[in-house]
Parts: sequence; C-alpha cells; structure tokens
Amino acid sequence: MKRLLFIFLLYWICSDINAQTPTQIINFPVTKYVFVGSLFMDNTSSANSQKIIVKIYGGGWFEDSNGETAYYISNREGLNVRQVSLGGSANSHLPIKAYQNGTNIDFYIVPNAAIYTSFAVSSFSYGYGLTPQYVTITEQTTTPEGNDITASASIKTVTSTDGNGNVGIGTTDPRGYKLAVNGKVRAQEIKVEASPWPDYVFAKDYELPTLQETEKHIKDKGHLPGIPSAAEVKANGVDLGEMNAKLLQKIEELTLHLIEMKKTSDLQNDKHTKEIEYLKSKIK
Repeated sequence: MKRLLFIFLLYWICSDINAQTPTQIINFPVTKYVFVGSLFMDNTSSANSQKIIVKIYGGGWFEDSNGETAYYISNREGLNVRQVSLGGSANSHLPIKAYQNGTNIDFYIVPNAAIYTSFAVSSFSYGYGLTPQYVTITEQTTTPEGNDITASASIKTVTSTDGNGNVGIGTTDPRGYKLAVNGKVRAQEIKVEASPWPDYVFAKDYELPTLQETEKHIKDKGHLPGIPSAAEVKANGVDLGEMNAKLLQKIEELTLHLIEMKKTSDLQNDKHTKEIEYLKSKIK
C-alpha cells in the first residue's frame, strides 16, 4: 500500500511539474492557433474574478525576439488584456485573439503567418469558478469555434522593451527612442544635455539678424527664423534640448537688439537734453 501511495505521489508531482513546463511551439509560415485558456463567467457578475496569465518566451525564428511577453486577461466589466513585453518582438509576432464560443471566451496566440516563429508558452488560470491550474496548451491550424471578438477587447500595452534596450510605456513601438511614452509624463526634475549652447550669439563675429530681416521672415513664413512651424511640431514633436537652445538664442538676439536700442535712445535723449538746455539759455 505504501509503495502504491509513493508511486501515485511521484506520478502526481511529475505531472504537476510537467504542467508548469512551458510548451514549445515551432511554426513555419502558416496560420496556427495556440490555445491558452478560457473564461466563462458573465462579465456583469459581481462574483467574477476569473483571470488568465499567459507568458510567452521568444517569438521569431531569429535573434530579434529572445525576450518575454505576458498577457494578463480578465473579463469583469468588459474584456481586458494588459500586455507587458521585455526584450524582444513577441508582441508583434504573437498577437492574442479572443473567440466567443457559447458562454466561453477562448483565447489563442496566433503566430504571424508570414514568418517563422519559435517560442514557448505557459498559461495559468484562476478565480471564482475556476480550479487554479496551468492550462494545457494545444495547437491547431483550423479556425477556432465561435466568433472572433478580439476587436471588442481592451488590449493595452503596459510596458514594452525591444532587443536594443529601448523602452515603451503604453506603446509597443519605441520607434528607436530609448524611452517612448504614449501619454502624459510627470516628474520632479528632468535634465537634458543640450549642445551647443548658444553663447555664440555674443561672439564678435556673430551675424545678428536685423529686425527688418526677422520681420520679413515672419511675414513670409509665419514663424521666427530657425524655429519650427506649428505643422512641423505637430508632425515631429519637439526636441526639448534643441528647442530650449533655439529659444535662448532668440532671447539673446533680442537682448542684443534691446541693448542697441537703449544706446540709440540714450544718445537721442542726451542730444534732446542739450538742445533744450541751449534753448533755455537763449530765452534767459
């Protein structure tokens, strides 16, 4: 009896470990659906706490996707998917899809059919009405049963990093920037290293634009010389360091003009004062 119990426990432990081991998926360019779990409770139910956590390791066939992507899925008050991708391109190679199959919502990872993919995946489901367990991962080439409701899901990227160390917050595409944020940023302090700083405006050989030249440019172009137009800013954004330098350059140019105007004004005032004093002396 003890031997049978020992064998059963050993089998159970091995089965549990095997269930936790990510399943390897190798896909040549063809449409494939990888099942990663189901939710069945009504999204309006106050008892609904059902969730699925899907973790994907790797992505493409080549070195560009050695990272990890996680999908956090729930369907309380609407179908919500939160995505976190680290160090690879699994987010573009391996999108998630949802199918309404009767009362179930079935979820599948659908590898990009145009490329070779090689990845491993694990999935864990839990919540009210579910037995907390690792999902048995299966794959098929036929379209899943039910209606594709992916478009109705709220799929939001929390964070994403690519293989070059670029970080996206709220976006999967940092577009080559070390940090790209899709939304507002609040910080106590931001330091921008900008070079060159426009002290060159005060150099003796600096060609200060005349006010007449600046006026003509404004009439012709609708913005200050050297400053991007509203259309350019809308299309490309603003480089904070570069823009601060440009604005300081304009302030320094304006300061030089004011200094010259003050000198001219002082000379004129002196001249007028002398003329008035001369006329006063004649009246006496």
